[in-house]
Amino acid sequence: MAAATQSDADREKSVGNEHFKKGDYLKAAACYTKSIKADPANHVIYANRAQAFLKLNKVARALEDADKCIELAPEYVKGHVRKATALAVLGRKTEAEQAMLHACRLEPTNRDIIQLGVQICGKEFVRQAAALRRAPDSATPTAAAAAATPTNGAADAPIPAKPDAASAGAKALVNLSPEEFATEAIRTTIAELLEKKTLQPRVYMQPSPPRFKTRKDKGTQPATPGEEPALGVMQIAQAFESPETLAQLIPALRAHAKDQFKAQAAALAVLKSSIAFPRVWHSKGSRWPFDEACEGIFMQLEHPRGRAMWFTHIEDANELKIGATVSLDPAEFGILPRLFT
Repeated sequence: MAAATQSDADREKSVGNEHFKKGDYLKAAACYTKSIKADPANHVIYANRAQAFLKLNKVARALEDADKCIELAPEYVKGHVRKATALAVLGRKTEAEQAMLHACRLEPTNRDIIQLGVQICGKEFVRQAAALRRAPDSATPTAAAAAATPTNGAADAPIPAKPDAASAGAKALVNLSPEEFATEAIRTTIAELLEKKTLQPRVYMQPSPPRFKTRKDKGTQPATPGEEPALGVMQIAQAFESPETLAQLIPALRAHAKDQFKAQAAALAVLKSSIAFPRVWHSKGSRWPFDEACEGIFMQLEHPRGRAMWFTHIEDANELKIGATVSLDPAEFGILPRLFT
């Protein structure tokens, strides 16, 4: 998408949000329509317009937008919530209940979803939601799945290789190379996705080794596994909603990396469906190795000496079937600007 077109889409979406807050749902829907014309692959705008249509009692159109949102981003919970609400208004209670249960599977502890589920499905939904939270996962992560066997991509940055068992087991987190740290971040991210069926955007911070001062040595000594600082994790759920939210995040990320975590490297992990901006895969032709509508996990590694990027393809978003991991050029596909400057 050209920069001007993306800017148009973001501007119309923002104006639509303001109209919605004021209760002018007709103008909000009109702005969302303009935004969709400028960026027809943005699932968030379809969810927004669906909500505006619900307020206008244009339920059939709301359902169409909800279905389109789910088609573009199956793991985006608001698409399923909008669909459930529309189906309930149309009197299709069984389908509405299934849509709400799908939303609850994505975010089983979200109280707003549970409350809406009770409104749509009745008090029985509380028991169903509780059963979902207690149910064992059908896709328990295995070592092979969590490692996400990589395949080489066309970019220059190598895909981080899984350390051999002897060296990985002996190395402390603070002593990992940036590439080894990225490997652990990818493994941790995929394991959590398989376990929880959802993934909030986050940045992992690799701590620096603790410093030991003596008369002879005031430098840094390697840490042993028993005394290493803990992994830092910064949740950034709203970061990729717009250029403004991303711009607001960057100073805080840099400050946390430098001051709070004293990080020697950082790794962003985010589902593609969680990104409304920047849509770095859009209009890249053969340089983007997958279908534009695919799902997957972006992993961006930042450290003072360089940066790298990978994308782990999710071949089946419903079954969470993990596919190949490919390298990407951070100069072209980077989601965050440089964190270590």
